[in-house]
Amino acid sequence: MSENKITLDSIVKGKQEKPVRQVIYGLDGIGKTHYVYGADGIIVLAFEDGQSEFDGQKIPLYEKEHGFLDGIDAERLIYSNHKKLGIKTVGIDSLDRLEEKIFAHVCKTNKVDSIEQIGFAKGYVMALNHWQTFLSGLDSLRALGLDIILIGHSQIVKIDDPTTESYDRHDLKLDKRVRGMIREWADFVSYAQFETHSYKAGEKFGQSVYKASTTGNRIMHTVQQPAFEAKSRVSIPSPIPLDWKTFKSEIAKARKGSV
Repeated sequence: MSENKITLDSIVKGKQEKPVRQVIYGLDGIGKTHYVYGADGIIVLAFEDGQSEFDGQKIPLYEKEHGFLDGIDAERLIYSNHKKLGIKTVGIDSLDRLEEKIFAHVCKTNKVDSIEQIGFAKGYVMALNHWQTFLSGLDSLRALGLDIILIGHSQIVKIDDPTTESYDRHDLKLDKRVRGMIREWADFVSYAQFETHSYKAGEKFGQSVYKASTTGNRIMHTVQQPAFEAKSRVSIPSPIPLDWKTFKSEIAKARKGSV
């Protein structure tokens, strides 16, 4: 009989406070990239152009010549040099641009022009395997003590809920198979938007008419609502300001039991 790998010493007691894995998503212009560059010791894998105005370390990966495997190499580079570079946080900008790189890699490997040309959705399954490889690389960086932030864009998807009527919800702008994988992997999925309130503007044909107004404040939601996907494995308030230091402060308070 082989020696047991699981013993009494394998039992872990109490909370295990680990670096965060956050997905932050929302519409264009809300300030997601600004949020990421507010993190301590940030380095960004820039699969999307538009980083030049932000002060922080970045690895440009958005040119056509850059492929998915360059992203894997960037993870390895950070792993080997994070102390030398003073890295505390790794950002990915953005998930949907990374997905394009993955699809292109699958097409190149299979010598087709479109992932749809690979029958029976096999191309999408291949893409999922590459996503798993990339996320495993991020988990290796997290094991070094680094926080991970992934930026995504938003799309509206239809939710068919058997307990109620169908409704629309903001969700990650990714293939539906990947959305589920990313949400399950992340500790936090945060939906960012401008703080918005509705008010009664009058009546029309006997019906109340409502309009929306914004305070201009940027906020992020950490708890799911019918209008958007969100999650948090730590009990923090929702919404909170779209600010990295505030986010980390709320996590620290929750872990100490002072929320």
